[in-house]
Amino acid sequence: MTDGGRQADGGPKRRMWTWLFNPFHYLAGGPALGIGVVAIAAAGLVGAASRSHFDGVLDFHSGLAVPLWVYLVEGFVDWLASGILLLAAGKLVSRTHVRALDVFGTQALARAPMLLTAVAALLPGFQRVTDELARAILRGGALWPLDVGAQDVVVFALVLLVTLMMLVWMVALMYRAYAVSCNVTGARAVISFIVALLLAEAASKAALIPILKAVAPAP
Repeated sequence: MTDGGRQADGGPKRRMWTWLFNPFHYLAGGPALGIGVVAIAAAGLVGAASRSHFDGVLDFHSGLAVPLWVYLVEGFVDWLASGILLLAAGKLVSRTHVRALDVFGTQALARAPMLLTAVAALLPGFQRVTDELARAILRGGALWPLDVGAQDVVVFALVLLVTLMMLVWMVALMYRAYAVSCNVTGARAVISFIVALLLAEAASKAALIPILKAVAPAP
């Protein structure tokens, strides 16, 4: 590739930025769907190892032990809820043809950061603090101080920070996926995305809460 070609492509830093925040420039449709589905399933499996739940499009909680299939169902319910609502929003506001495959494929890929959240939740320090918090809640006692070491508290705080960062990254990817797959920009894109995302969050919670109540063991 010539220097002119590298400059036109933006260089390595620009390509890395694009892969991180707009991978849909390179992947869409079937390829995005395949990678995204694998990432969602992997996040569910890893989450099962730490009893961590993606129990809502924007939610992450840890501590409740349930059958393996529930962890997997959660991720796919979240994806389908966001895909359906964003597809509907795109068809309403876009002036071009919107393909369901592009919307569902890019939204699946946009959830990939949740795999890193699930991995972070495996850290023993985070698990010890989570378990102690659960015991304190069941006892009806004070949540602080906890019977854990200072190192565990630091790990717990770091995992919370990673969780927040991954959530921001995921939402940024979801918006970019929506804008690209539905070919919408500006205020129309932002407002319709926010409304659809909030509705998807409500829909996913409405679908998952009854499942969790049905399978969760009594305290």
